[in-house]
Formats: sequence, C-alpha cells, structure tokens
Amino acid sequence: MYETEEDPTTANVATTTTAPPKNTENNDKAAKTTTTEPIKKVSEFMRVQRLFRQVTKTENGKNIPKEKREPIDYSPVLDFNNLENNTEENKKLIIDCTSNVTTHEFEFNRETEFYLHPSEWKVYGLQGYPGFYFIKSPFTVSQQKKWIKHALEDYADPPNNNNINLFHGPIKNLWKNGEMEIINDELIKQGKEGLTQLTERPLDKNGEQLPTYRQLLDKLAWSTLGYQYQWTPRLYSEEFYEEFPDDLQELVQKIAIATKFDPYVAEAATVNFYSEDSIMGGHLDDAEQEMEKPIISISFGSTAVFLMGAETRDIAPVPLFIRSGDIVIMGGRSRYCYHGVAKIVENSFDLGLVNENEEPDLKYKIQWLKEKNRRVNINTRQVFKEPKLGGKLVNNKKE
Repeated sequence: MYETEEDPTTANVATTTTAPPKNTENNDKAAKTTTTEPIKKVSEFMRVQRLFRQVTKTENGKNIPKEKREPIDYSPVLDFNNLENNTEENKKLIIDCTSNVTTHEFEFNRETEFYLHPSEWKVYGLQGYPGFYFIKSPFTVSQQKKWIKHALEDYADPPNNNNINLFHGPIKNLWKNGEMEIINDELIKQGKEGLTQLTERPLDKNGEQLPTYRQLLDKLAWSTLGYQYQWTPRLYSEEFYEEFPDDLQELVQKIAIATKFDPYVAEAATVNFYSEDSIMGGHLDDAEQEMEKPIISISFGSTAVFLMGAETRDIAPVPLFIRSGDIVIMGGRSRYCYHGVAKIVENSFDLGLVNENEEPDLKYKIQWLKEKNRRVNINTRQVFKEPKLGGKLVNNKKE
C-alpha cells in the first residue's frame, strides 16, 4: 500500500570507495579495485515534495533556530477552499462538479446525521484527473469531533492493529489511559493532588514494562480497520479481518453514491495520525484486488499539503491543501496515480474545533491534536471485487 521513494540526499554525486585489503598478498590488487555508485536522480515527485521542506541547518551543519528559518512558499499550492487566491495556472485546473452530485437517493434524518446533506456539498474535480473529486468539508464542528473521538478511542484500539503493536503487542485503552496521564500531569503542574486511579502499566510482549501511555500516544502513527493490511508482504488476507465500523461504512457509502461510485463497500481502512513533522512519500495504493473502486480519504485537524501525482514519479504532482473535514476521492485514473503528503502546514490546526467549555471526553482529544499540530486521516477502500466484509454489510444488504 505504501511504496515510498528513497530521498537521495547524495543526488548527482558519484562516490568512489576502495575495499580494505584482507592480506598483504592482495594489497596491490585491492588498491586498484573501485566501485562507483550510480548517480541518483531526483524524480519530479520528489522535487516538488522538497519545495515544502524547511531548511533547518546551515551549510556548516549548524541548526537554524526555528524563528530564523526561511518560511515555506505555499503560493504554488492549489486551494479549493479559497478559489480566488489561486494562481492563474491552478485556476485552470479546477473543475466545479457540484451540479453532478446525486442528492435525491438520500434519506435524511437530522437527529442522527453525522454529515451535511449532499445538497449542501461543494464538489470539485481536477483537470487531467478523471475520477478525482475534492469535497469541501461536509461536516459541522460537532460532526468532525465525532470522527476524531472514534479515531482515538476506538479505531486505534485492539483488535485493530497499529504501529505500536509491532513493538509492544496489543495495548488496550490506549487513549483512555493516556488521557488520564495527561490530566494527572496538568493537576501536578497546578500544584494539585494527582489522580489516584491511574492504571498501572502492564508488561509488553517482550516482558518489559511499557513506556507511559502518553509516550505511546505520541508515537501513534497508524491503525487499520476491517481487513488488516499486512505491511511486509504488502497484501490483504481473509484470515486477518476485524469488524468494520457500521457508521463509517454508512458515511463512505453515501459519499460513493453522491459521487456516482456506487456500489461501494469499504472493507479496509488505514487511519493515519500525523504531527507537524510528518510526511508521506509518493506511493501507490495497489494492494487491493479491486482497483476500479475509489480510495475515499477524510481528514480532521491540521492542514496538509497533499501531492496528487501521475502514473509515474517522473511527472510533477499537483500540490493542494486539505483542511479539516475535507474529503478526497481517488477513483478512475487517479486511483493509479502516485500521491503523498509533503507537509503538515505549521500552526494550521483548525481553531474552530477548540472550545474552552468543551465536554471532558473531547477536551483532551482536541488539546492533544492541537499541541503538535496533528492531523487525523481516515482512508477507506474496497479490497475484493466481490465484497466479503466478514459477512457484514455488503452493498447495503446483509450477506
């Protein structure tokens, strides 16, 4: 699923190395033996990705203080949320697809809604990328918080797999216990008595005591839903399946209907947790048996510079902003294109999510996201041509 490009830091530099002699008899022969590494070429995808990397060191290798670093130029980035602020070149790439959205097939119950009705959506396409759609956030603030809550409390917990499990084994109630440690630290800083009900950290799969839950939370990078992606062999297997959330299934099926990609069954999802220093290199999502169905990607929190590339890394990608609540759909030709995240924009956390009078079960989630300018991304995909989904919802019907 993630095939990332190596960053050739020694690009365009040919190096020569000499193997050390093993004995005096072969010294002369060894001294004449050299190997020249091929010159590493920087692809167009990498070239554009590098535009959004801030220079952090001088030529002499000294660190440049954050406040003295040259700011990143975001003017080339396409912005669907501020159409008039785009360059003339980017304006030519924007296609208004709002009138193509299907709305009449939707039942709408305001008491249980967790997205705005498609009649209220603004949908755009990208010139040269048939099947690519960008939906400006179709969520209210409270609806965004619902998905953030699920991502941290439910999607990152067993039996779903995550990056921390690889090192320590399954960790139950990661957010709940981490939140208690956050609260405890705050109380102590205020000179108050700490919590007495802190959970003692268990031993991990190696028999060693776990780091603090707060430390583990800060290392959380991804989790998987539904069919659990096998990272090393790069495949999905029917034997590794966990229940896919019904409300997320309903949401993405409605998105697929509105953009005419139905029938669509989300059988797997990756939930990515980015912080400000996170990037994702150019890659293809090509491990699915079913490649005619789109990737549906939903983001919350901070703003990302997303790179929509072509079918080869040798063609420059289009950089575009993805803000909190925005949805990107990669179907059609764009399903076969390289894409990645070049930058989480500094100080870009959506302050509309911040509420001083927030309910306790959301207050610390938003605080944790904001403190490191974090972004939560949920991307779903149909895995099999004949959807299986462990006997659950298939094309809105039970198997």
